[in-house]
Amino acid sequence: MATAGPRISLVAALDRRHAIGRDNALAWHLPDDLKHFKAVTLGKPVLMGRRTAESLGRALPGRANLVMTRKGSAPFDGMRPVATIEQALAATAELEAGELCIIGGGEIYREWLPLADILQLTEVDTAIEGADAWFPEWDRTQWHEVQRTTHPADDRHAFAFDFVEYQRKGA
Repeated sequence: MATAGPRISLVAALDRRHAIGRDNALAWHLPDDLKHFKAVTLGKPVLMGRRTAESLGRALPGRANLVMTRKGSAPFDGMRPVATIEQALAATAELEAGELCIIGGGEIYREWLPLADILQLTEVDTAIEGADAWFPEWDRTQWHEVQRTTHPADDRHAFAFDFVEYQRKGA
């Protein structure tokens, strides 16, 4: 169910089986997806789990970086730890942000999916071997596809992919 506070957007790139990563990293390099991610999240608070934060190696510039962690500290300067969904929503309200972008990993996506209003997905046309992180299964009947942009494989992108925005019905 969507929240009454800020709009909650889950932002993820996933393969045909919903794999999102392998060995704490993306399983592909798609430059246009990285540009899309930046365009979707820039100027908005982003929330991630500790392992995702560690994999980034630094706070993402131009965004408030919230890290869901039970450890009480975030791995890098410029990242703010939050322990609960309530703390994350309070931090977002403090920032007077109208939208919170959830950027992974799998456990964080599972926790936030019931609260999401928007899914900003990059659907990558491949199946990654050895994947160990997954986007949760979701009931497509509860969502309306708002926009889809197709990108073929080319000399910079080993796989074809679609940028797809879904909005929760009734949100």
